[in-house]
Amino acid sequence: MPADEPFDTSTHDELQLMQGFPPPTDKQVNRSNGLWVPPYNRWAYQNMRQIWPSTPVRPAPKASHIPRNIDPAIGRITVLREDGTAADFDTFLRQTFTDSLIVITKGQIVYERYLNGMTADQPHIMFSCTKSFIGLFALMEIEAGLVSEQTPITDILPELKGSGFAGATFGQVMDMTASIKFSEDYADPEAEIHDYGAVLGAGVKAGSATALSSLYAFAETLQADPNRPHGTIFDYQTPQADVLSWAVCRLTGKSFIDTLESRIWSKLGTEGDTYVLMDPSGIIFAGGGLNATANDLARFAVMALAGGRFEDAQVVASSIFDTIAKGGSTAAFLKGPSASEDMANGHWSYRAQWWVRNVPGHEAFMALGVNGQWIYIDRARDVAVIKQSSQPEADSWYFQQYTTNAIDAMIRHITGA
Repeated sequence: MPADEPFDTSTHDELQLMQGFPPPTDKQVNRSNGLWVPPYNRWAYQNMRQIWPSTPVRPAPKASHIPRNIDPAIGRITVLREDGTAADFDTFLRQTFTDSLIVITKGQIVYERYLNGMTADQPHIMFSCTKSFIGLFALMEIEAGLVSEQTPITDILPELKGSGFAGATFGQVMDMTASIKFSEDYADPEAEIHDYGAVLGAGVKAGSATALSSLYAFAETLQADPNRPHGTIFDYQTPQADVLSWAVCRLTGKSFIDTLESRIWSKLGTEGDTYVLMDPSGIIFAGGGLNATANDLARFAVMALAGGRFEDAQVVASSIFDTIAKGGSTAAFLKGPSASEDMANGHWSYRAQWWVRNVPGHEAFMALGVNGQWIYIDRARDVAVIKQSSQPEADSWYFQQYTTNAIDAMIRHITGA
């Protein structure tokens, strides 16, 4: 590894992961190391259904075509790291453990790169980008009149009356301002996120005898944070996405898979393999189980940039993307633990499971997943970026700022600003 490399950026082929019949013990990827443990995640993120229960999402009956008009100059852009030092574009891609990168403007793909054995049609886990699709569905049900943001969540899910979700509204769960005692600090082995992972059979508590049988059963055990009322602080907590998904499924009488197929995927002309990971009881991992191809995510981004329209159909009401872009409560965001580094500048919020950036000149909303998954939508400048990665750290400002700087540089190049 070169001295100036902060991490070993070897590909899964170079590391010889999962090679051989069987692979050597120290090269085997499984549930205990495939979700968050480097370097095993370099292979795992492109092969999750080989180590986890999953259910498929059917592609569209007929594939759509996204034109490509590649601008090779994007690959020559200089990117600043968090510390202000400069990197060439290939170095940025390598040092942020990029598996795929697609840049879209004016309904066209203008740049794409695939590394670490990735291709445009290889499914890749998107982790918490899954939440953003659930938030989109929640807004669609509000738009349809099935529910309001003020509806008590226990009116939809009476199973939660004895939990910390009692007293929270549908909108508060949707925006993650429900008051729940739950830490998502991956670096803390005692944080509740590891109890959550144990339900999936993953992480440092995977062998726990106390692990519950389903993500819904886990949600029923969570209690309110006694230090704050519902609706006052944004605190990013994956179980809130599971509860939101559960509520949307209860409202519609359809599974997440059915909704994704019928209302989004079938209308975008998707053609690749898509699947969603499940817990041991067959409930989908709503907080992070979506696996999709770069090509199909590019189709989604084209639709989002066009105000919900794709080809000749209105797939999602434009007003829904307007709601997301407007953002959530800045005050609630600033009171929460996510308000650090540049996210503490008063221009960030969280709305319907989407991160919203309203920094002047850089307004965008995005789906973000741990270890480097991005769906970045900048409607004002008509640019979207899809990035799939296998970074060695789940949540790191080093990688967050490095990638944000690259996206800003690409947008400056495309717009000439």
